[in-house]
Amino acid sequence: MEIRFWEDTWLGLQPLKYQYPSLYNVVRKRHSTLVEVMSTTPLNVSFRRSIVGPKLVEWNDLISRLANITLSNEKDCFIWSLYKNGHFSVKSMYNAIINSNVIIHKRILWKVKVPLKIKVFMWFLHKKVILTKDNLIKRKWRGNKQCCFCNTQETIQHFFFDCHVARFSWRCVFFAFNIPPPHNA
Repeated sequence: MEIRFWEDTWLGLQPLKYQYPSLYNVVRKRHSTLVEVMSTTPLNVSFRRSIVGPKLVEWNDLISRLANITLSNEKDCFIWSLYKNGHFSVKSMYNAIINSNVIIHKRILWKVKVPLKIKVFMWFLHKKVILTKDNLIKRKWRGNKQCCFCNTQETIQHFFFDCHVARFSWRCVFFAFNIPPPHNA
């Protein structure tokens, strides 16, 4: 197993492609391994066009973060960062999910690699046009207004973000797929 420089989580809490998206968008070899990039000085990274302005600032920030990293000759392996011994445990996963509080920026929605229909659904969610019970009532629907999970009035905000079931689901998506949950609608 080889760690991918841009696409695996090895420096910080998410892959470099999310930490430095403008660099990732112009890098020539997106699937380079950590060894391929770090084995030479200067780094073995080339871009499709010149990096200037904010991209250059990002590049210099990345370079400074990499300055104190030394690669070993040991075989690459994944380490579970949520448990002190590096091994996965359900308890550590559960505690991380319950205690996390992650916020997404709306512009990231269109960059996430998911099917278009999911992006469109998320856009509808953002625009508050999903037919939750409060929106159905506006269309003369005559039914129970309460959330089926917790008996609070069901709105888009509640059903997709505030309800305990929604918060748990978003945390699972984040920890399983490294897709940060949105903060709210």
